[in-house]
Amino acid sequence: MEWVKITCNILDHRKIKLIRKVSRGDTLVLLWLLLIAEAGKCGRGGALLVSENTPCTAETLSLLLAMPKAIVEQGLALFTQLQMIEWQEDVPCIRNWRKYQSEDKLELRREKERLRQQRHRQKEPGGPPPVSQPVSQPVSQPMSQPMSQPVSQPVSRDVTLENRQEKNRVEKTTTDSVRLLLSQTPLANISDQELGALLQRHGAERTRLAADVAAQTWQRDRAEIRNPGGYLNRLCETLVVPDWYVPQAERQKREQAARERSEMQTAEQAARQAAEEIENKARDRLWQSLSEEERQPFCAAARRECPAGVETSPEVVVILAKLKAWEARQAGGSA
Repeated sequence: MEWVKITCNILDHRKIKLIRKVSRGDTLVLLWLLLIAEAGKCGRGGALLVSENTPCTAETLSLLLAMPKAIVEQGLALFTQLQMIEWQEDVPCIRNWRKYQSEDKLELRREKERLRQQRHRQKEPGGPPPVSQPVSQPVSQPMSQPMSQPVSQPVSRDVTLENRQEKNRVEKTTTDSVRLLLSQTPLANISDQELGALLQRHGAERTRLAADVAAQTWQRDRAEIRNPGGYLNRLCETLVVPDWYVPQAERQKREQAARERSEMQTAEQAARQAAEEIENKARDRLWQSLSEEERQPFCAAARRECPAGVETSPEVVVILAKLKAWEARQAGGSA
C-alpha cells in the first residue's frame, strides 16, 4: 500500500492522550504511527509480517523502525493492553484496520488499473488479442502476467456499480438519520455539503453521536448557534459526552415506557369513569324506586351531617341522601 488514513484529530483521541502521559509517551505515540505505516506496507489487513509466514517481533520491529527494542516491547505491551493491537497466532495486528485503510476499495482500484492496462496492451500493434478471445497460455508462464478472461471486465463493472449503489444507499440513510436528530434545532440549517464533509471526515458513528449530543445540548440550553457546520465539526473533533447525556436508544426506551404508563393510566381512568357512571345510574334508579316516605330518613341523615351554621341547598341534600341510600343497599340494609 502507498498510503494509510490518519485523521487530523488523532492526538485528541483518549487512548493517545493516555499514552502521552506515561513514561516516554511521545516516543510511544511515534512508535504507534510507525506501526500503522509498517502495517500498510505489509498489506495484510493490519498484520505486521516480515514475510508471508513470519510475524514481526519486537526485535525485528526495532530494526525496521530504528527504535530501541525496549521501547518497542513497552509499546507493544501498552498497545495490547489498550486494545489497539491484537495477537493472532503470534502475529501482531492493528485493530480496526479499516479505520486506516479501505482494502476493499484498494483492491477494486487495482483491478480497474489491471483492466485498463490490459485494454491498452490490446490496442498496441502486436498486442494480445481482445479479452473476448481467450488465449491459452503455457503453465510455466509467470503468474505476474494475468490470463485473459472474457468475463472479467463486465463482472468488474457490475461489482463496481453495485458497490457504488450500496455506498450511496448507506450514505443517504446515515444523512437522513443525522438530519432527523438535528430537526427542530438551529443545527438543522447545516448544508448537505457541510454534512457530507463531516461524515467523510469523522465517520458516520462519531458524526451521529456528535449531532445527538449537540441537539440535546441545545434542547437544554437554547444557546444561539450561528454556524451549525463549524459547531458540529468542532464537537466531532473534541467530542466529550456530558454526564447528563442519555443515548438515543435509551431515550426511546424511556419514552416508550412513559407512553405505556400513560396509556395504562388513561385506560384505568376511563374504566373508573365508566364504573362511576354505571354506579351513578344505579343510584338514580334506586332513588327513583323509593317512595317519599322511604326517602325521608336518608334526607334527614344527610342534613344532620351538614356543618352547623351552613345552609345546605336541597340539591346537595338529595345527592347526599342518594349516597346514603346506596350505601344502605350495598350493606344489605332496608331502605
